[in-house]
Amino acid sequence: MAFKLTTEIIELSTAGIWQQAKLEWDFHLAYYSNEKLTCLCGHFPIRNICVIRNRTNKVETEVGNCCIKKFLGIADGDKIFNSIKKLKEDISKSINAETLEYLRERGAVNDYEYDFYKDIWRKRNLSNKQNNLKIKINEKFLKFTSYQTNSQFLKINRILSWSNGHTDFDTQFVLSMKRSCEKNGGLTEKQVLALDNIIEKFGIHDNV
Repeated sequence: MAFKLTTEIIELSTAGIWQQAKLEWDFHLAYYSNEKLTCLCGHFPIRNICVIRNRTNKVETEVGNCCIKKFLGIADGDKIFNSIKKLKEDISKSINAETLEYLRERGAVNDYEYDFYKDIWRKRNLSNKQNNLKIKINEKFLKFTSYQTNSQFLKINRILSWSNGHTDFDTQFVLSMKRSCEKNGGLTEKQVLALDNIIEKFGIHDNV
């Protein structure tokens, strides 16, 4: 499994040597899949998935959280998956500091939500209004880290990657979809259909 993972990563990298190739990759996103998926190493099943991005060629790929720690030394997903597990057991619990920063950096929470969450973090007694807003933010986090939302991000990024070689394509609409997905934790059915229509119309495939 280790050989398969290193081989796959090298093929997606600029460098042709593992020790150099693995340094090209950064943590990008994390999501929990209700469906059983297969890791890049071949291990099945996995549910805690990390999306990593190559800073040299901008390629993205998905790796199980265990492999990304063991072979790439990237542990960013741990805190996020801990928060996912905690909230799935009790939606009224609090996410950790690292997860809140992760959401802010990716536009999944606005400044007001971020400041509010930091303010009520360690408070045990919340008003009904405060508790309802906290739960709303927690639900947004679970939605943002879902398989469905990640699939939508993949479609958006596939189109944007394709557009790099098609400068006549206006990306403003797709970029607005990306902002909407970040802000709302996902897209509407109508928005997803619009993305699918673009992909079909221009024949945009997974390997762009």
